[in-house]
Amino acid sequence: MLRYTKTSLRGKILKTSVLALLVLAVLLGTISVLVVDRLSEEDSKKIMLQLCEREALKFDNKMNLVRHSVEIIYEYAEELRELQSDIDVYFYEYERHIKEFAVAVANKTDGARTVYFRYNPEITKSGTGGFLWSKRSDSPKFQEEIPTDILNYSPDDVGHVGWFYIPKKEGKPLWMNPYYNKNLKVFMISYIIPVYLENGEFVGVIGMDIDFKTIINEVSSEQIYESGYVEVVDLKERLIYYSDEDGKVLSESIRDELYNHIIAADRDNELLEVRNRDGSKSVICDMKLSNGMLIYVNVPKCEINCNRDFLILISMLITVLIFVVSSVVILKRTKSIVYPLERLTEITKQYAEGDWSVQYISDTGDEVQKLSESISEMAENTQDYIEILNNMAHTDAVTGLGNKTSYLEMVTRIKRNKHKKYNEYAVVVMDLNLLKKTNDTYGHEAGDMLIKEAAEYISSSFKGSPVFRTGGDEFAAILYGAVYKKRGELLDSFENNMNYSLPDFEKVILSVSFGMAEYPAEGSDYESVFEIADERMYQKKTEMKLGRQV
Repeated sequence: MLRYTKTSLRGKILKTSVLALLVLAVLLGTISVLVVDRLSEEDSKKIMLQLCEREALKFDNKMNLVRHSVEIIYEYAEELRELQSDIDVYFYEYERHIKEFAVAVANKTDGARTVYFRYNPEITKSGTGGFLWSKRSDSPKFQEEIPTDILNYSPDDVGHVGWFYIPKKEGKPLWMNPYYNKNLKVFMISYIIPVYLENGEFVGVIGMDIDFKTIINEVSSEQIYESGYVEVVDLKERLIYYSDEDGKVLSESIRDELYNHIIAADRDNELLEVRNRDGSKSVICDMKLSNGMLIYVNVPKCEINCNRDFLILISMLITVLIFVVSSVVILKRTKSIVYPLERLTEITKQYAEGDWSVQYISDTGDEVQKLSESISEMAENTQDYIEILNNMAHTDAVTGLGNKTSYLEMVTRIKRNKHKKYNEYAVVVMDLNLLKKTNDTYGHEAGDMLIKEAAEYISSSFKGSPVFRTGGDEFAAILYGAVYKKRGELLDSFENNMNYSLPDFEKVILSVSFGMAEYPAEGSDYESVFEIADERMYQKKTEMKLGRQV
C-alpha cells in the first residue's frame, strides 16, 4: 500500500513564508549593497575633491598673493612713469623709487623668494640694468643681489634668462613653468609682467619668484588615506612634480595612459580610475590651479574601497540577522495567507520598480483581502497622481505648451542624440511683441489672451515640432526631421500671416519677433546655435519696432 506523506498546514505556511522571507532578505541585501556602494562612492568622491580643493586653494593662495604683489609694483611703476618724460624712465631716481616700493611689497608677500625690475639691454646698452633682491634661506629679509648680466646668455637659456626673454616674447603677464634658476640655484615659479612705453617700446620686466621647493614640500607632505599622495602636474610640459624624502624637487614624465585619461576626462568634478604599472588600480582627481597647472591626488582603489567593504559586510550581517529573527517569528505565527501574501509581495515589488499598472485583489475575505484592496486603490491613486505631477511639471499652465522644464529636457536629449535623431535641426527663438503695452492698456485678461493666441499660432505654424513657452513672453521651437526640411517655407508663412487682431480685442495685434539658426551649418553645438537664433530674434525685434515707429 502506498503511503502519502501529508504535510501539515503549519508546515506549508512555514515553508512558504520562510521562502518568501528569504527572497525579501536577498532583495534587501542587494539593495543595501547597492546603496552602501553608492553612498561610499559619493563619500569617497567628496573627500577626495575636498582634499584636492584644499590643496589647490593653499597653492593658489600663495600664487595669487605673489601675482597681486607684482601687479601692485607694476601699477606703481606706471604711475611713477607718467610723472616723467620717457627718457627719464631710466634715471636713477625712478629706479630707486621702484626698488624701495618693490622690496617693501615683497617683504609683506608670503612665499616670495625674489623681486626684480630689469631693463631691456637694447635700450640701456647694459645687461645688468635694474635691480634684484632675494631672500636667502638663512635670512628672513630680502637682500640686494648683483643682477644677472642678460647679455652673457642665450635667449634659449631658461635657467639663466628665461624670466626675461619668455615674457618679452609673449608680450603679456604670465606664470612661467617651474624651472631651476641657475643664477640663485633655486627651483622656482615666477610671475612676470613686461613693461612697455606708450609708443610700444619694450622697457623691461617686473617679476617675483616663489621657491617651488617650499610649495612642493607642503603638497607632498599631505597624508591622503594610508598611502595616497598629492602632486603638482604640468600638462603643457607633461611632467609630474613631487619631492623626495630629503625635500628635493623631482619630476617625471606623465605616461601616455594617464595623460590621455586626464585630457579626455569630463573635468566636472569627476574621479578617474587608472591602472598602475604594477597592475593595481588607483583613483585620481585633479583641480586646475591659477597658473594653469593641476593639483593631482592619487589614492589606491583598495584603500578607498576599504570602508565600503566593511559597510557592505555590516549590511549583509544585518540582513542575515533580520532574516533569522523574522524566521523565528514566523515559526510562532501561522496564518493561512501564503498565496495572497506571495502575490502581494510580487505586486509591491513591481510597484517599487515603477510598474503601477498591475492589480491584484485577494478573495480570502479576511484582512489580507482588505490589504490587497487598499494596496490596489493606493496604486491607482499613486498612478493618477504621478500622471498629474508629470503633466504639471512639463506643461505650461496658461498655454498648454511645454514649459521651461520640458524645454531643458529636450535640449538634453538633443545634446545626447542617442538615436542619431538630431544630426541636423533648427532652433527658432520667439518673443511676443507688445505684451506689456497690452497689459497696461487693456488689462491682464487681454494679455493672457494674447499669450494664448501666440501659443496657438506658433503651434499651428510649426505643427509636428516641439514648441515651448520658455518665459513670460518667450517661446522656442525645435525643427527636425521632415519639418526641418521645409523650415524656410514654414518661417515665411509664420512671418506673413501673424499680424491679425484678437477676436475679443480688435486693437490688439498678434506680433512675434523671431530668429532661426541651424545645426550643424551655423553652430558647433546647441548653445552656439541658440545664441545665433537669439541674436537674430533681437535684430528682428529692433526692425519691427522701427517699422512700427515709422
